[in-house]
Amino acid sequence: MSVVHCPYCHGYELRGKNTAIIANDEKAIHLASLVNNLTSKITICTNGKATFNTEQKIQLARHDINIVEKQITEIIHKNGSIEKIVFTDNNTMEFEAAYGAVPFTQHSNIPESLGCKLTEQGYIDVDMFGKTSEENIYACGDNSSPMRSVSNAVSKGNFVGAFINMELTKEQF
Repeated sequence: MSVVHCPYCHGYELRGKNTAIIANDEKAIHLASLVNNLTSKITICTNGKATFNTEQKIQLARHDINIVEKQITEIIHKNGSIEKIVFTDNNTMEFEAAYGAVPFTQHSNIPESLGCKLTEQGYIDVDMFGKTSEENIYACGDNSSPMRSVSNAVSKGNFVGAFINMELTKEQF
């Protein structure tokens, strides 16, 4: 695997490997805390100036997590596996695994065109039953949850589908 987004999805296969985390600030800290359970060989590549506060720097140092504050120009991989990261100064670092904090974007503008409110991260804002901000519009799965996995989408789909069915049967009864 080249650059992956989730230690829950890919961590087992990447455990024990020399690992890069391509992120900065809170996202880097979050990923580092999860990946630290899988490997002790972690380097955070901030892709520019690090924005960690003093407490975060101490926390990273306590876990021997290195920080590289250079712009990344290229990620070299072979057959889908990362080999190294190239920086603007042409220096390189070799890695066997990499996690990246990839921003979320909806793959369709339908929710917004229907008037559905989005969260700060871009997910459809839903309550625990999958109700959106618009009457009679429900959402579940990757479009409304940062826990982006097939099993979560199926589970939420089953739950929200049952709730919608209950609402419809109430209308008819």
